[in-house]
Parts: sequence; structure tokens; C-alpha cells
Amino acid sequence: MSNALDTSTLTRSTLLSLIGGQAIAFFGTGLAFWWLAGREIGAFLVFSSDGILIGVALGAGLSAIAAIGFFGWQHLTDRLVRLQAEGYGIFNTRLNLPTIIAISLCAGIGEEALFRGGMQTFLGDYTGPWVAIAISSALFAALHLPKPIIAVLVFSIGALFGIVYWLTNSLLGVMVGHALYDIFALWYVQKRVIELGINGQDGEPEND
Repeated sequence: MSNALDTSTLTRSTLLSLIGGQAIAFFGTGLAFWWLAGREIGAFLVFSSDGILIGVALGAGLSAIAAIGFFGWQHLTDRLVRLQAEGYGIFNTRLNLPTIIAISLCAGIGEEALFRGGMQTFLGDYTGPWVAIAISSALFAALHLPKPIIAVLVFSIGALFGIVYWLTNSLLGVMVGHALYDIFALWYVQKRVIELGINGQDGEPEND
């Protein structure tokens, strides 16, 4: 999920409206890149059981790797949590599970449509797949306005999504994988923000 907006004082409904609007804009821009690359509009996002399976495997694998890091090296990952909390106003209020799921779905759909389905496809016709993956992943990291160490992690995750998309040609797969990973990551980061008392979090319900 990008940090282009200050979400620290927004109500839940306003937050979801803004993130949903961003997802629609990203999807439309990605579709435009796809069309400019000479692809058929109807082939941009294809629904299939294979795509869902790819996404579930990708999301589960990323979440498992993240869980090993989160729980195995908690002292180190708590430093990353603090950096995340400093950079993302969204963690100033508690998010319930439905809100986390909605945010994650918007991020998975919108960001993958823009950076993988659209930008990576368009650039790949001119630069080849590896350069296209690198450029789109760098822009994906820049969108999140992270601290340097977070930028490396976001770039790496973006590159993984890019490689999976290149190998499978399944935009649905990377959308599902991205969304599932974000659900786990947002849940864990918020959990630690509350436990560590960062940003005044005390477990109070989020704004309505």
C-alpha cells in the first residue's frame, strides 16, 4: 500500500474511499499502458483457477518467509516496524480485520495492475524483461516513500512479483499474492505497533 496520502486523521470510510479511488486510478493507468503496448484490452486480466492457485502459493510463501523473520528475529523486525509506523499515518489508529482486508485488496489489485500488468509490459517491449522488472520495481518502491532499508525490502518484493508475472503471465496471480501478503503484513505490523505503544496506540477502536 502506498503512502502518498497522510491518513493519520482520516475516518475509516474516508480512508477506504481514498484507497479505493487510488486503486481504480492505478488500474485504469495500468490498462492504458497495456493498451499502448498493443495488447488486447480483454486479455489484461484473465480469471482462472490457475491464477488463483499461483496467487495463493505466492501469498502463502511470502507470508511464511515474513513470519520467520518477524518471529525469529523480532528485535530486528521491531526496528522495521518502528520505521514503518513513522512513515505510515495509517498506523496511528487501529484497523479492524475487514478494513485490513479491504486495504490489502485495493493495494493488490491497483498496484499490480499499474506496475506489473501495465508498466512492466509496456517497458518490456523496449528494454527486455529484466530492465522492465527493475524499473517498475524501483517505481513501486518509490511510491511507498519508505526509509532506505524499507525501500530495499519493497523493491525486492516488487521484483519477485515482477518475475512471477513474467514467468506465469498471470496478473490475477500477482494480484492475489500481493493482497494475501499485505493482509498478513498489515496485521502483524499493527499488532506490534500496539504492543510496543508506538504512535500512542493503545488498542482503541479506529475512527468511524
